[in-house]
Amino acid sequence: MAVSRKPSCPSGHVLRESYRSKSGKVVSARCIRKTGIFRGKASNKAAMRRSKALESAKMAVHMSRKAGMHVPTRCPPGMTLRAGYVRRSYSRKSGSHVHRALTAPSCITQRGKSGRKIKIFGIDPKKDHFLSEFGYHDIVNKTQEERHAALHKLIAHLEEKHGQMAAWNYAIRALNYRALINRNTNPNVSRIMKSDQRAISKLYKKAKQQSTTM
Repeated sequence: MAVSRKPSCPSGHVLRESYRSKSGKVVSARCIRKTGIFRGKASNKAAMRRSKALESAKMAVHMSRKAGMHVPTRCPPGMTLRAGYVRRSYSRKSGSHVHRALTAPSCITQRGKSGRKIKIFGIDPKKDHFLSEFGYHDIVNKTQEERHAALHKLIAHLEEKHGQMAAWNYAIRALNYRALINRNTNPNVSRIMKSDQRAISKLYKKAKQQSTTM
């Protein structure tokens, strides 16, 4: 078991506990730079980050136009509009200094499809139906033990092909997705799936913790 010496951290830093890596090496506890700049719940933090990014993008547009730079409003097919930004000044390790500079909004090549990607190593929780194939169906008439047995059977099958992380993530995301789409039309099924998803998430978290301490 990794032992933490709990050093005292200066202002702006937090303590990261010691841990044992998969290779068996013990990484000592140390102070790391505190990255959080917002307070409150995760949803509030995300909203504040979006608001701050929007204000920064608007300021970059204003400054670019004021400096006489070209600011596109539309981009041709296959390209997307990249927001402008101000690059802060910094010093390189070689000793040279890079001055503060304004980058105007511009059209760049679009990469990937729009929208959030949810595929996990080629497994799509929206399209694939592994849950029902491995016995996770008619869940209202099944006990918790029967439902969890079906989920573990699915996870064991996916682990052989895609590994532990992909298998557990598929089960968690597939349950969460189906709980969301049944929330209004079938609340009872949605509650059961959400409960099973939380249980599987806890088991996966415990499994990861055990693998790091072994």
